[in-house]
Amino acid sequence: MKKSTITLCLAVILFLGLGSVSMAKDPIRFGVPPWPGVEVKTEITAQLLDALGYDSDQLQIGPPVVYKGMEDGEVDVFLGVWTPQQNPLLEPLLDTGAVEIVQTNLDDALIGLCVPDFVAEAGVQSFADLNPHADKFRRHIYNIEVGSPMHTAMEDIIANDVAGLGDWDQTGTTTPIMLTEVMNLINNDQWVAFACWRPHWMNIRIDMKYLEPVDGTESFASESLIHTVVRDGFAAQYPDAYQFLQRMQVTSEIQSYWINEYGQKNLLAKEVATTWIKDNMDIVSSWFAGITTPAGTPAMELIQNKFK
Repeated sequence: MKKSTITLCLAVILFLGLGSVSMAKDPIRFGVPPWPGVEVKTEITAQLLDALGYDSDQLQIGPPVVYKGMEDGEVDVFLGVWTPQQNPLLEPLLDTGAVEIVQTNLDDALIGLCVPDFVAEAGVQSFADLNPHADKFRRHIYNIEVGSPMHTAMEDIIANDVAGLGDWDQTGTTTPIMLTEVMNLINNDQWVAFACWRPHWMNIRIDMKYLEPVDGTESFASESLIHTVVRDGFAAQYPDAYQFLQRMQVTSEIQSYWINEYGQKNLLAKEVATTWIKDNMDIVSSWFAGITTPAGTPAMELIQNKFK
């Protein structure tokens, strides 16, 4: 038999045998900013879809590039859509139909200002309680990078003398530097007010209280939702993966655990993901109940076989 004929026969066999899952051979492309929680969440998603026969690419890019890639059809999925913070990037693409919100994968995210528990127990429960104790705080707030939304929002609060904070100042550094300084102060029983959010490992490692907001702090202290967004056309191309993404939800407690394992214990994201999947098959089962692959195989059967 001629080589060209053999090649044609093999192509026919592959088409007949695998045609129902051929779309799965196109890698699913995830946009992944360098945020530990999103990195682990994406890795878990990729490993589960790998068990169903999908390849994936995890593109290490920031949110503006993620959204541009989804608009251009070059990024398929983004699991880290924080709202309302990312609304300026998200809403134009929703309006044109370039993307779709598939699910709110975490509905108890929170951004705010925190104090240690011992400070809260001394009576500091809200933004309004800060200035009466200004000297103990050294009229200072520890925050993340200059130019970040949180830093800019606090600048506005100080400039507008919200809650009497007009004569306070703030430090803007990277998150690791900020939290190292904060924990040093706490360990020395000093009062400190600092930018905080969940999910994050700080919620596991620091005994802290989120301050109640007051009028004028809405841009800084707010509840947030984290969505899963896919590009237009994803559902038709990957129906079983789409069904899974419609169901995938976690809590800030779970994601904070991932962040702590990955960001603080220096475990690889792949290791954190695999261990968590094996230890939480009850949650995974709820995500895949009744879902089959395009070839008709129950998804959980494939997942359980892979993660024995």
